[in-house]
Amino acid sequence: MFRRGIQHVLVRTLGWLPALLYGLGVRVRHRLYDAGILPSKEGALPTLVLGNLTVGGTGKTPLTERLVLDLEEVVGKGAVGILSRGYGRDTSGFQWVTPQSTSAQAGDEPVMLARKLPHAAVAVSEDRLEGLQRMRAECPELKWVVCDDAFQHRALKPTVSMLLIDSTQPIASDRLLPAGRLRDVPERVLAADAIIVTRLDDVHGDLRTTYAPAFPSSKPIFGTHMETDPLLAWPGDTPCANGDENASPDRRERILAVAGISRPERFMDRLAGRFQVVRREAFSDHQAFTTNDFKRWKRIVDADRLHALVTTEKDVVRMPMEGIPGVSIRYEPMHAEWQEPLELKGWLRKQIERHTDFPAGTS
Repeated sequence: MFRRGIQHVLVRTLGWLPALLYGLGVRVRHRLYDAGILPSKEGALPTLVLGNLTVGGTGKTPLTERLVLDLEEVVGKGAVGILSRGYGRDTSGFQWVTPQSTSAQAGDEPVMLARKLPHAAVAVSEDRLEGLQRMRAECPELKWVVCDDAFQHRALKPTVSMLLIDSTQPIASDRLLPAGRLRDVPERVLAADAIIVTRLDDVHGDLRTTYAPAFPSSKPIFGTHMETDPLLAWPGDTPCANGDENASPDRRERILAVAGISRPERFMDRLAGRFQVVRREAFSDHQAFTTNDFKRWKRIVDADRLHALVTTEKDVVRMPMEGIPGVSIRYEPMHAEWQEPLELKGWLRKQIERHTDFPAGTS
């Protein structure tokens, strides 16, 4: 732990020059797009673009799910699609994503969304403009597309853009890579049509003052929080034992916790409230699990006489479709909720009506 702290201090101290050069490159790129030297154009379908300025998770995938459902209340079920880059996949080019797709084919987050929203058209493409053309041509019922993590994809001019800020990692006190976690320059906040502050347990004071004081008062800021759902079994997606937070610690089920997400300790610490977390295995975000991992987990479960392996909803996408023989696998679904849902939905409806030629439906 001490060594890791020293490394962190050295990176922040010595990283100022690389961060300065990185920021210069990012700003030049934005200037070229703003001046029209690099082309930026609207997609073949209206787009709601989500993004963030930092590396690591800010809750984009749960917010993508939430916004698809909110958009469907206005334009109709099945009329909203999802387009992602498909980070971490072994393939390239445009592909449709189904609940039967694997993370190697499409990336873990698009597959997770396809499983949670089977009525929505989900696709992956590095080239968002090409992806939108294909989606319009092959899925004519689509009226809007939510583009996950496309705020930096300047070749696409979004119809509506929403920037996510993690409440636990405010950008005002952060620095550009590699000295900090910012992958884009802070002034890009001004390009968003709205800000979403994620992972709020409660609203403490004014969101604008706390998280985005420079954001124009004419643009809205919305708050969200995450809610966990009861554990499900994999494979099968059936309800299963959820742990017992009321049992004494020595009476709780003994488990192996596995997570390959940004900041996995939050997930594992949450499990410790209702399980005996005997073993923890943390991986980097999106890291593919291997056959050796599955065999090792089986040995751990058998040797320590564990009741189950518990993982996240995103990580279970990278588990074998048939499960691991002899290992009870459970995963924790999560979903995002708005702090002020009526305010958000009213604003969203206005954006849809402003940017589409067809009459909006009723909610």
